[in-house]
Amino acid sequence: MDKLIPICILVGIIIIGFISKAVELSTIVKRIEFTSNYREKLVKYINKIISENTFDQDLYHELTSDVKAMQYELGEDGVFAYMKDELKGVAGKNYQLLINFLPETREMVNIRNNSILAERYNKSIHDCDDMFIRHLGTLEHYQQNIRKGLFNPFTSFAEGTKTIILLPIIILSWFGFISTEKTDRAKENAIVKMLNAFVAILGFAATIITIVVGWNDFWDIVFKFFK
Repeated sequence: MDKLIPICILVGIIIIGFISKAVELSTIVKRIEFTSNYREKLVKYINKIISENTFDQDLYHELTSDVKAMQYELGEDGVFAYMKDELKGVAGKNYQLLINFLPETREMVNIRNNSILAERYNKSIHDCDDMFIRHLGTLEHYQQNIRKGLFNPFTSFAEGTKTIILLPIIILSWFGFISTEKTDRAKENAIVKMLNAFVAILGFAATIITIVVGWNDFWDIVFKFFK
């Protein structure tokens, strides 16, 4: 009975980790679909302006309504550390490309005869496309890593431990007391990662010791070793 409890705890944490990874995998799939669909709409919208010299109001509204969510999804992939606009004479750090470029596309219909502006917009278009390709590559790589370790009990134990550590923050996020952005930042925090690794290793080792020999026998072995 003494060994059954730690076995149940170990299995329970592994199951929690597996469920957490399965949920994360489902979330990644949805993020890939959202990013791909947004990119397809943006390409279609830009192509209409360039090829047909037509401004699609409906597509613009769809893109604008989701631009903040899309910019957040892109994260670092959608931000320039430093950006300088020679034409407008402005410069800044942490420049959000998509959310700043989209409103400017309204003017693209009227600059066909202005080679300087046309070149500027073409560069922004290429930068946007590279940004989406880069981010989709990041998500697909992340998806592959989760799939590879989905049935790995060791990574599931570590993930289960992290879920338990972050449970108060997750619950507060569910009830709307903490934003999704802050929850995501907490998950990626270096201190939280170190704490999770420490607790996971210590907890796994303690559980194995309890199951295999028991703590009394373990300390007897340790004392005999040092004597």
